[in-house]
Amino acid sequence: MDELEDLIGKSIDVIDKDITDALDSINIKAAILEYKYKNCGVRYPSTSLKLMDIDYNNVISFKDLFNFDRIFIFWHYKGTITDLEVFDISSDKNLLKKDYEVIVSKINNGEAHNIRAGDTKLLAAERLNDEVFLNGKKVNRRAFVLKKYYLQKILNELKLY
Repeated sequence: MDELEDLIGKSIDVIDKDITDALDSINIKAAILEYKYKNCGVRYPSTSLKLMDIDYNNVISFKDLFNFDRIFIFWHYKGTITDLEVFDISSDKNLLKKDYEVIVSKINNGEAHNIRAGDTKLLAAERLNDEVFLNGKKVNRRAFVLKKYYLQKILNELKLY
């Protein structure tokens, strides 16, 4: 952990594939997440956390999508690592599974174009810029992401010293 703690204050460019592969090898999802500040000084995540593109014809199983129970987050501000956090998602797995089932149900029912952010709580099917044809309809490709709302919860639990 000391080697990782030495990354604080450094550019996110120092986080290489060796680091993320090492975390993945012990079933910890590595994430590099930027935060910004509101006018009142509160930090908030600037993006959602992309987990994987959705293949409408072969949707990944929940077990394979969440083959980890912890996320190691390299929080950064303007490209400089400021905080490290290990967050355990196991207590949220039931809610994540419900969200997953809502998304997959819409895909399986030919309603991929009707997936809305408000359909789920923590996991979303975020639109990507390109489109594909599905069941004769043009639909945006999507990716499974952890919502900014959920990342805000994680960021709020970060202990600042």
